[in-house]
Amino acid sequence: MKQRILKDEEKELWNEFSRSTKPLRSQNKINKNPSTIKTTKQKNHDLNKNTTNVTNVRLNTKIIKDAKLAPSLRMDAKLHNKLKQGKLRPQAKLDLHGLNLAQAQPALTNFVLDSYDKGLRLVLVITGKGRNTENNDIIPRRVGVLKTNVPNWLANEPVNSKILQTTEAHVRHGGGGAYYVYLKKKK
Repeated sequence: MKQRILKDEEKELWNEFSRSTKPLRSQNKINKNPSTIKTTKQKNHDLNKNTTNVTNVRLNTKIIKDAKLAPSLRMDAKLHNKLKQGKLRPQAKLDLHGLNLAQAQPALTNFVLDSYDKGLRLVLVITGKGRNTENNDIIPRRVGVLKTNVPNWLANEPVNSKILQTTEAHVRHGGGGAYYVYLKKKK
């Protein structure tokens, strides 16, 4: 594609904008001494991926403390990767659109327990992402109430003992507005 030549007005506007920007703090702290970074190629069975290992880098402990730790993986890693890629089809789904909190929690509990009793392994719970409305009301409204509460409900009894893993769904199955619930085998 041919690049167009910028006009003098555009160049002046760009220069004015670039003078008003500030560099990111995190880049300056992490990359102070690039000579201490050693990269080595990692032996990997997938030749299409070029991965590198970074060693001898001092990380800022403040960043590590603030970062949320991902929940531990309790299911097979290969199966989890297929799940995250949307390659597995859910055996049942529950759509919570239009339900309030009082209706949604019992519906979710019954759905998970019934699915476990039927011997299903992968179910989909659709919560929706929440409304994208501006919050100009006097009383502030919570956005995505079901989306925030469903993981908490799944982490509590009586359903927690039946669940092996809960993961956000692939875009094919609802993305950020849905959760995969991978159930344990029925005993």
